[in-house]
Amino acid sequence: MRNNQCGRSMVEMLGVLAIIGVLSVGGIAGYSKAMMKYKLNKQAEQLSHLLNLVYRHKASWGKNPPSMSLMTYFKAMGEIPEDMIQDNSEFIYDVFNYKIDMRTNGCNPLCDAVRIGYHIDDNFDVCLNVINIAKSFSDNLFYLTYAKTTEDISGSLYSTNFFGDKYCKQNNRCIKDLNMSDIYEECQFLSNKKSGGIIFIYKIND
Repeated sequence: MRNNQCGRSMVEMLGVLAIIGVLSVGGIAGYSKAMMKYKLNKQAEQLSHLLNLVYRHKASWGKNPPSMSLMTYFKAMGEIPEDMIQDNSEFIYDVFNYKIDMRTNGCNPLCDAVRIGYHIDDNFDVCLNVINIAKSFSDNLFYLTYAKTTEDISGSLYSTNFFGDKYCKQNNRCIKDLNMSDIYEECQFLSNKKSGGIIFIYKIND
């Protein structure tokens, strides 16, 4: 009788351990999902702040300004959240640790504008989140585009330009009309690249 009880105890213990293992895996998966959701919401908050910031100050640099980083000015004005500052460079960092820069005359070719360069990779959840945020700002944006490299973000390796509401005319593709298929295709543009990003352009005088 004692042996049978021991046998059952061992079987029961193994069953309990198996259940604990399953619950642990489920708990980790649930935590990871919740953390990702938190980070995406935080990213949306950070990018929305920056887009509003650049829009508010887009005319502060004069007409046809030289190409220059705006980060020093915005930091000095206290407009950059402390949790986005890691160093004294011209970059700040989002909740995923992706680099962001802000410059005048950031078009290609050059134009009378300011830009935000968001240096992301091909993480689709992040890319989709950024585009959905951009769609909510399409009434004021000039255009957005994808760049294959951040080392030469002013170079020629760009995807299609998607224009804001005011400039979405004739054959121009529109930010507001981007659907899931378009977004997937454009996010894939960044796949297998060492680095890349999405560039947001605001016209200074519009």
